[in-house]
Amino acid sequence: MIKVDEMLVRKLEELARLRLSDEQRQSIQKDMTEILQYMELLNEVDVSGVEPMYTPVEEGAQLRVDEVRNFENVDVLKSNFPRQHSGHILVPGIHA
Repeated sequence: MIKVDEMLVRKLEELARLRLSDEQRQSIQKDMTEILQYMELLNEVDVSGVEPMYTPVEEGAQLRVDEVRNFENVDVLKSNFPRQHSGHILVPGIHA
């Protein structure tokens, strides 16, 4: 089993670009250790007589026919947006 120590938690904190308090680090370390211990318990389950399951859904999804449909209430839909310009809705930009 992987050892969850303070160094690992700090590395994950750095990768996730988080700033955690010492209490939060200790709590996460404890939680991660408990989760991994539970996963180890699952490794002890005898599944030798169980056939592998590749998907929990036996049948594939039924897709609808791809057809163009006109939407009559475009103005009602646009009225839900606070900002509009020349018939288009305005949304905040996304900047990295």
